[in-house]
Parts: sequence; structure tokens; C-alpha cells
Amino acid sequence: MSKKPKNLVSLNHLPGILLASQAECERWIEAGLIPVAERRTIQRRGRSVEEPMFDPEVVVQLLAQVQAWRGQGDEVGSAQRSHGRRKDSDQSPDDAAHRRRQSILAPVRRNTGIYVAEDIRRIESGRWKPERVFAGYRAVFSQPMQVLPESEPIEIAIEFAFAEPVEVAAVALAPARVERTELAAASEALEGRLIELRDATFAACEQELAGWRDDLETYLDAFEDADERQAILGGIRAALDKLDRVHARHLREAQIREASGYERYAAIFPVARSLNRRFLFLAGPTNSGKTYEALKLAREAETAEILSPLRLLALEHFERMSEEGLPAGMVTGEERVLPEGATHIARTIETLDLHRVVDVCVIDEVQMLGDPSRGWAWTQAMVGAPARLVVLTGAPEAIPLVEHLLAMTGEPLEVKILKRKGRLRVEGVPANLNKLMRGDAVVAFTRRDVHDLRTRLVQSGRTVATVYGALGPEVRRAEAARFRNGEAEILVATDAIGMGLNIGPLRRVVFSTLRKYDGVRDRQLTAMEIKQIAGRAGRFGHHDEGLVTALPDVGGYAQVEKIIGQALTGDAGKLRGKAYVRPNQETVLSASEVLQTDRLGRVLQHLNDTLVAGHPDLRMADMDEMIELATLLDTVDMPILDRLSYSMAPVDGREKLAVELLLDWARQHARDGRVQGPDFGVNTDLLKLEARVKIATSWLWLAQRYPEVFEDLEDVVDLRASLNSKIEEKLVSTSVSHRRKPEDKVRRERGKASQKQRKNRRRRSETDADGMEPLQSRGQQASRKSR
Repeated sequence: MSKKPKNLVSLNHLPGILLASQAECERWIEAGLIPVAERRTIQRRGRSVEEPMFDPEVVVQLLAQVQAWRGQGDEVGSAQRSHGRRKDSDQSPDDAAHRRRQSILAPVRRNTGIYVAEDIRRIESGRWKPERVFAGYRAVFSQPMQVLPESEPIEIAIEFAFAEPVEVAAVALAPARVERTELAAASEALEGRLIELRDATFAACEQELAGWRDDLETYLDAFEDADERQAILGGIRAALDKLDRVHARHLREAQIREASGYERYAAIFPVARSLNRRFLFLAGPTNSGKTYEALKLAREAETAEILSPLRLLALEHFERMSEEGLPAGMVTGEERVLPEGATHIARTIETLDLHRVVDVCVIDEVQMLGDPSRGWAWTQAMVGAPARLVVLTGAPEAIPLVEHLLAMTGEPLEVKILKRKGRLRVEGVPANLNKLMRGDAVVAFTRRDVHDLRTRLVQSGRTVATVYGALGPEVRRAEAARFRNGEAEILVATDAIGMGLNIGPLRRVVFSTLRKYDGVRDRQLTAMEIKQIAGRAGRFGHHDEGLVTALPDVGGYAQVEKIIGQALTGDAGKLRGKAYVRPNQETVLSASEVLQTDRLGRVLQHLNDTLVAGHPDLRMADMDEMIELATLLDTVDMPILDRLSYSMAPVDGREKLAVELLLDWARQHARDGRVQGPDFGVNTDLLKLEARVKIATSWLWLAQRYPEVFEDLEDVVDLRASLNSKIEEKLVSTSVSHRRKPEDKVRRERGKASQKQRKNRRRRSETDADGMEPLQSRGQQASRKSR
């Protein structure tokens, strides 16, 4: 007899049952490994959508086949067949027990309709951080109960905890491989114990409520006024209604946390957990050779991935590996260059492939773990990168946070401290802007200040290169090359030069200010920021030492020198505390189902508030702009995961035109199934050109995710190249003063003086000649009169 429709589950439930990712489940469905019980037509936002449904009992029986299916995968399989997968006995006991308990719990939840989960508690064990231990199970169920005398029953949520039955513990903690029959027997034992405790808990609650109702009636009898009695009952009803909502919310949050797996974050990366990973942290300041050492390890490996914070760095790594003859590829948010047989792939860190197993994975600039907006990508890479050796590079200040994060996975960490190559010294006097020397870099922190400094330097006759965040990577690279090869004497830049950009023979860093606006407030630079920027001075192989100073406008130089000196020689603030995370697609879908809404803005806001609240190791990344975009995108009739992709596009929420175009693209996508490329001119001012490059980049980012919808790929690539060329043309044309040199001016003035003198002599001679004739006539007249 077939299962009733109400007992079937959707695709979103399969990862929790099979302990796999949704992408894996989709592949196995396409391959026919997971049978589809039936297909249902459901309504989503006014559209009829056909969705496959699955028999959970059949799916549970497939759990034992998951490892074999993974071993047959195209990418992972070859590496796993040659090196072998770790067996249950090789995994950490806690992780293996957790996976088995999840397998035991799945049929119990389905059969009873009771939400039951592992009870993980924090125990203060005297170690450097609290220990998380399994304490049994906790269950939540709702039951209609009569609370007030002579009233209708209301739904009450009841929660209770209980110890793990002995027969269940024997299976969960078994040192050998566990068979399906043993898991089924453990599920039956747990289900029986759960029902027994549920009934006992309900009976106890009923008994307590009966006694409470008797006490309430006795209390109300003391009031003769019926209105007073009704007022008291009304207040109690209002309180019960509020209590019911609180219990319902608690139940929803518990369900979402359990479905997402974020309570045990490391477990949601099964491929990484299947490898015997080890970590090497090459920690050192700028110009210490840490990136060189890391890339050397990557080049020597048979397969490698290099994760960078910037598209520009990914491009440089790709070109360098290609020049060395390695079969290299590159993946960024806007482009994929993957030749057949590529073994070494350079990526931006957000594009990490969680299923491609490699020998070495390099994670660059690991101190970005502390970045509220993008730190989630470094957390994901550290915990989930499927590599046998994970090489971290970054500032030593990140060591505590790295150690804290790896305590979640229990993987070994080796730290190698590298020293700076070459001395770095703070000058004893401030720099004069009009007397800067070739090879100096002036640092500001706003686009306006950069262009103001640039203009002043150009007017004084200097050639200038410019680098700031609003410029596209291609333009930044071209400007850095102009400075590197000597076409520009001075570099004016923001802190964009502090991360990886190859700027060559930079001799001295000159701070124009020690304050910056970080998107929230105006504040003083941190010691780590000063050290990162100043460290670009004195590139090894070009200068014996690097110099650091500031302009007089920064303030009293004695204090400025002290601040910079302490930042360079002292310990910068260590990165400590919790690591940033962001909800993935599976979590968003689970939350949407539990909350019974497909309003993405509401779902993201709920996850932002609750997903890792109270977690000892994790905290939510800054999602404010993403939530704002999602709320706007909820007006577009498209699936929730598509709206999620659009909300993650690299769009500046402060740019009104960019946001309007994003919404227009989403509407075209939903209505026509095709999105037209932007059609911009290139003859405009610099500010608009920069904005248009960002918009074209956002379009290309979405095109990578929807290639059949965003078809004008080559045209938009060409458009962005034209816009970047125009920006570079404008920067170059205005980077050199068009005034004459001083010696030319002196010669020109001398020539003007000589010409003026000749004109004056000619004018005087003509005047004298004109004056002689009337004088002679008067003389002649006088002589005639005398006669």
C-alpha cells in the first residue's frame, strides 16, 4: 500500500536524512539513485510548480549507500579511490556518534510528529573554552489543554529532556561499523521511550493544571462582582496567548537550527570531514615572503586551489602559474577560465568548491576572518575546504581566532612565524607634499581626498598614479604598473594598496590622515591597519629599508610618530571571539518552510536574529544590506532561491541607479526569461564611469549563475573593458601637468620682453617722425613773417 501524500517529504528534507549536501542529493536524484515517490503540483507565488516528493522510509534505507555514491563521483571519486576514504572508526567519536544519532532520530520524528533533538550543553571544564558535550535528548510537542475553568482547550507547547536509553547509546557509541538493522532497532527503542515520556509528561501537566484550576476558582469566588472576575480571566487569557506565541517561536527556532546544522557547524561540510586535514599557518607582516612560501607549496602539489580576497589577486596567481607551465584555471564571481585538465585553480574565496578534493588549498589574508561583511567566507573556507593540507597566510594577530575556529574541528595546526625582509622605520619629521620624492605613496581614505591630493601634486608638476577601491581591478592594475615602471613618480591611494597589489619599488608611505570612515563611524586606524599599509614601503629587492611618515595636516607630529611607531613595533590587537557565518541555501529553504513564508526579507531577518544566537563559536555576518535588497526583491514574482541570488549580487545599496537596475533585471528574468545587458555610453565624467563599471560587474556576476538568462555576455565584457579603458585614459591624461616647465617659462618671458622692447622702439621712432613735420612748418611760417 502506497504512502499517504501527507507522509512524503520534499527535496529540502533529504540532506537532513542522508547527512549530505543538497547538491549531492540533486545529483543522486538525477542518476536515479534516490527514487521519486510522486510529483506534486503546488502553488508558489501564483505559479503552478511541479515538485518531486520522496518516501522518507525508503530514503532512510539508502543512508548506508551514501559513502559508495560519493566514491563514484567524477571529481571526488578519483581522489578518494586512490587515497581511500576514512572509515567510521577513523572519524572523531563525537562526529560519528552525532551522525548515527541523526540517522536514529529521523524516523522517530516522522513517526511521532514530535520534535526531538540532541541536547548539547556547555560544560566549564577548566580549559581555555567551555566544552560542548552530549547530555541526552530534548523534545517539544504541543497538546490541546484546558487551562481556564469552563473554557475551550488551547494548544500548549511542552518541552522536556531525557537521558539516552542504554540500547540507543550502545549503537551510537559502537566502535565498529553499524548496520541498518541496528539503527532501526535503536530508532524503535528511542521512539518507545519518547512516547512513554510524552504521555507521562502530559499526564503530569494535566494534573498540575487541574489543581491550578481549582485554586483559581477558589480565588475568583472571593470576588462578588462578576465584572471583576471577568477582568481577571481576561488578563489571564491575554497572558496565555502571549505565552503560546513565545512557545511557538521557540519551537520554530529549534527546528530551523536542527535542520540547518549550524549547531554543529563543522558537520555541514561532509567532504572536508572525510579527509585527514592538517593546517599550516604562515604568519607574518607585509613583505615577509609568506605568500611566496604558500604558493611554492601549491605549485609543488599535484592539485591545488588558491583562495584570494580580490579578483585582481586571483588573476595574478592564475597568470603566474600559467607562465610557469602549470595547467591552471581561474574562477571569480564574474568569470570562469577552466581549461580541460586544469589542476591548479585560482579563485576568489567566495567561489570555493566544497566538493573538489585537492592536495593543497591556500587561504590568503586569513585575518579577514574578523571582517563583519566578508569574514563568513574565510570561516567557510577554513572549516569546509576539501584539502589534505590547508595553508593559511596572514597577520600573526589572527592566530588566536584561527586556533579557536579549529578547536571546532579538532584538526592539527602548525604555526610558522615569518619575519619582515628589510627594516621599516618611522621618519622623525613630517613630509612636505610639494617635496615628495619618486617612489613615495600618499595614503588617504576617501575618493574625494585621493583626487584632491592628486590634483595638488599634478599642479605642482608631478606625475601621479592613482589607486582606490571604486576603480575596477583592471584600472588599479594599470595604475600600479605605471607607478611600478616609473611612468608616474608618486602614487596616491587608499588602503587598497594594503592587500596584495603589486606596486613594486615603493620607498616611503606617507599618511595624509590616521582616521577613516568604516561605513558605520569615523574612527582612528587600528594598529593592524597601520601596520598593513605601512608595510608596503621598502619592497624587498628594491630598497634596503622602508620609510613611514605623515603630512603636517595629520596633527602634532610627535604624537603621530608615536602612534605609527607603536603600531609597527608593538603587538596589534589580537583577533579573538567568535567567527562570522552566513546562512546557506539549504538553511534559507528550511527556514522558509518552518516559517511558512517565501518572503525572503522576513526569512533572512529571522535567521539573522536567531540562527547562531548564543552559539559559543559563531556569530552572524553583517547582512543588513542583503536583507534590504531581499525585501525589495520580494516584490518580484520569482522563486525564493533566485531572489536570494539577486540579493547577494555585488551591488552597492547606496547607489540608487544600481539598485533600480537590479530590480529591473529580476523583473525581466521573471517575466521574459532573459535579461538585456546594460547599454552605457563611455563619454561621461569619471564618477559616472566608475558607477557604470560596477553595474556591468554586477550583471556579469549574475550571468555566471544564470548563463541561459544573461545571454549578452561578450557584449557586456567588451562594454566593461571600454569603460575601464576610458577611466584609465582620463586618469593618465590628467596625471601630468600641462603647464610649461620653469625654464621654458623664463625663456618665454624673456622673448616677450624683447618683443615688447622692439615694439616700443618702433612706436617711438614713428612718433618722432610724425612730430617733425608740423614743427618744420611752424618754423617756415615764422621765417616768412620775419621777412
